[in-house]
Amino acid sequence: MPSPPDFSSATCQQLMFRASLICSNPACGTITLGPTDAKGHLAVKLGEAAHICAARPGPRYDVNMTDVERAHPDNGIWLCASCHTLIDKNGGEDFPVETLIEWKEKHENILRSLLLSHRSVLPILRRFTEEGQLAQDVIDTLENHGALFMDRHFEVERSVILSIDRLRSELQGLARKVRYDGDLKGLIRDLISECRMFMNHTDRFRGQYWHELEGMRNRVGVIVLRLREDYGCMVRGHLNRIIP
Repeated sequence: MPSPPDFSSATCQQLMFRASLICSNPACGTITLGPTDAKGHLAVKLGEAAHICAARPGPRYDVNMTDVERAHPDNGIWLCASCHTLIDKNGGEDFPVETLIEWKEKHENILRSLLLSHRSVLPILRRFTEEGQLAQDVIDTLENHGALFMDRHFEVERSVILSIDRLRSELQGLARKVRYDGDLKGLIRDLISECRMFMNHTDRFRGQYWHELEGMRNRVGVIVLRLREDYGCMVRGHLNRIIP
């Protein structure tokens, strides 16, 4: 059994459970335990208990700590293997003690809140991933186009068509940035399709501009709701008007 300054098995397990098997780096949020594709009851463990203040001389080593304090759960944080390696790069200069303590506190506070409110952790974790940030960029882009929510009495048909065309182009740029998340790319493509359909219909059927715009707003509202619920996106201002 490991002795101080290394973590005991019980301490590692405690840190793992307090983190709910999720990497505590807010920019990561990786699940660190799961089944393999092999037959049987095998599992893949990608998480590690990391020292906040180093166990031995090196990055973040505190000469004033005792070995018992270094091995205490208060000095540990649960991370995926990649983030554990990352925090020790460059002599640990990029990830000081204060940063790791903040990661741990925020992570545990989020989990505590979700536990008490019986909510899923996935949207909040997704919010801090690369794809989550892209999903928020999509929402922010939609919020910049009043054609999606302004009262019809303030709209000019030609300006609306130009706005929707510009929105389509901006969404295409965002879609190209999605690297992994097929669901997110699908939602962005659905938005692009809505823009294209609106422009095609208003070009072919004159006089149905407002009817087509209302239908588009309703369908875009459903996608905005998906982005809010699945990716934890913040929806502000008048864009909330079109959410069903």
